Amino acid sequence: MVHRLMQATAFFFSSLFLAPSVQADQGNAMDAIDSFDKAMLSIFHRGQKALTARSRPVMVIARDVTVLSENGQVSFPRDAPNYLIFKSTSHVLLGIIGAVTPWPEEDADGASWKKDFAAITQEINTLMPWIEQLDLPKEEIARQRQMLEVAHTFTSTAVQRGILTRQDVSTVINDMRPVWAANMREAARAELASLHKAVSDARAAVSKKEWDEMYVVHHGGSNVAGVNVVELYLERVMPRKVAAGQVMFAEHAHGNEAMADFVGYEKMQRLVGAWAFGDPGRMEVDLLGYEAGSLLDEMIPSSPPSE
Repeated sequence: MVHRLMQATAFFFSSLFLAPSVQADQGNAMDAIDSFDKAMLSIFHRGQKALTARSRPVMVIARDVTVLSENGQVSFPRDAPNYLIFKSTSHVLLGIIGAVTPWPEEDADGASWKKDFAAITQEINTLMPWIEQLDLPKEEIARQRQMLEVAHTFTSTAVQRGILTRQDVSTVINDMRPVWAANMREAARAELASLHKAVSDARAAVSKKEWDEMYVVHHGGSNVAGVNVVELYLERVMPRKVAAGQVMFAEHAHGNEAMADFVGYEKMQRLVGAWAFGDPGRMEVDLLGYEAGSLLDEMIPSSPPSE
């Protein structure tokens, strides 16, 4: 018994004295791992940059349609003032929703919606005299006035009453919806017309060889990654490029250079998938994604289904 106690005591003290050395070794090892990781990624990114530099010409569809080539950039404007008008007046709906979010459950008397509704009312007052000056058909002008007047009555009346219910908000949105929906249709028409002209002009300015080699990049937020106006347009006018993977969606990318650089990034990801997995599309899934399912089954057993 005494012998075992002495062994345990010796082990305790030896562990105590060795701990700093072990910790230092572990720290040094992790530093080495970090250094190795950075070195590998540096080489990887160098190859990606070289691939990006060779990815020309690129057509970038953002505010304008811009063709980036080895000779520089040429932009083709997307002039669509009607798109801006229809979209902007319709944003009164977003203002109302923003003013009641989060919903004032507790502090209704001092809720910020009153201040926001007052601001919306004032902004409508400022805009209204200018509505007649817009270069729109009379019926379109009347429609904008109708929507804004409904919103104005709602916001000003709600502030005067000092009371707001969810049904009030739902009712005014339903009242505005027909005009709002019509605006979205006309905005889409204006955007498509301007986009088609700019893309057609850009395409006519390059040779067939350049067009065949060209990648096309457009952008937007993640909420419209699935279906959006530009995507639908590109699928219709350049289906071969879409099928060949020459049309890319650069999520949340801004600026011509950043969007053009996305082509190199995407092409590099396809090369990794092809070399490592024999599947160019493999990197569209989290590298650990396929492994995670079985691991989660082990970590978090499922509960029996409820009857």
